[in-house]
Amino acid sequence: MSQKRDGSGAPQLPGLFPAKAEPVSPFYTILRSAPPDYLLQRDEPVDFPPDFPVYYFFYGTLTTPAQVKRILDLPEEPQLRKAEVVGYAVAKWGDYPALINGKQGDVVTGSAYLVQSEEEAQKLSYYETNAYKVADCRIYFKDVKAPKEISGKVFMYAGDAQALLEQRFDRKLWSRQMAGKLG
Repeated sequence: MSQKRDGSGAPQLPGLFPAKAEPVSPFYTILRSAPPDYLLQRDEPVDFPPDFPVYYFFYGTLTTPAQVKRILDLPEEPQLRKAEVVGYAVAKWGDYPALINGKQGDVVTGSAYLVQSEEEAQKLSYYETNAYKVADCRIYFKDVKAPKEISGKVFMYAGDAQALLEQRFDRKLWSRQMAGKLG
C-alpha cells in the first residue's frame, strides 16, 4: 500500500485523518505529529500484581469482615481496607450487586483484602459462582496506610452487561453456567 506524505514528511494513511479541507480537531493534529507507536506508549510502567499475596477489591457482601472470615475459614475477622475502583459501575443481578464496566470517572466504593494464597482465591471464586469472573483492576485506598493505590483483582459480572441493565435474558451468562451440563 502506498502512503501519501504531508508537507512535514509524515505518512498520511487513507481514511485515518480527515481531508485538509475539513476542520481539524486538536486531537488529529497531535496524532499527525506523533510517532507511529504513540497510542501504544504509556507514561508509567504497568505493575502487574504478583500471584500472591494480592489485593482483591470487594463491593458487595464481601465488604463485611465476618463474611470474609466465614468464607475463607479464617481464625479471626480480617482487616479490610476502605477502597474504591474507577471506571466501573454496579448493576443488580437479582438481589446481588454485579460490577460492570462503567463510564470514565465512575467510582465504586468498597473494601480491599490481601488474599494470601491460591486456596483463598479459589474459596472466594467458589463463593462468587461462575456468574462472576476475576479481572485485573486498579485499587485506590481511602485510608492513611501505604500503599495508596495498587494493581489488584476484582470479581466482575461474567455475563452480558447490557442484558443485565435491560433486565432481559442473558444468553452469555446462561451459556457460561450451562457449560459442560448440556448434551
